[in-house]
Amino acid sequence: MPPPSYSGRPATPALAERAIRRPSSTIWLHRIRVVSRCFDDALQFYAGTLGLTLRNVDMDPVRPAHLRAILTDAEGRDVIELVEGDDAGVADPRLGELTFCLPWRSWQALRARLETQGHAYTATAGALCLMDADGLPLRVEALGD
Repeated sequence: MPPPSYSGRPATPALAERAIRRPSSTIWLHRIRVVSRCFDDALQFYAGTLGLTLRNVDMDPVRPAHLRAILTDAEGRDVIELVEGDDAGVADPRLGELTFCLPWRSWQALRARLETQGHAYTATAGALCLMDADGLPLRVEALGD
């Protein structure tokens, strides 16, 4: 039986075992902190449109007057820490780009959701390029055929 994990993340022995099996992947994305001036819209986008799972919403420990949401991927790993921002004292919330990947069928389903919801995107060879509620560029790549 695998050792217990905290906050949905694999325990250290599980991470070490993964690194031994695939030594070229000893570093992986933990999570991205995104400050959003459109918190509710961003939360709807990441959970409702992209399909990430909302693990919890609480007060941000760094900025206690603001909300924070933790979103997880299909394996239950924390991938995005979405923090409520405002115009006062918050740096530009944009990052260069967030890249996600999905199995081919899920990628097709996302594309259909984007079209159904009227969310603008461009399709390239095996990738969808779009913006979140704050104008942050996203790239969603398809895995396999």
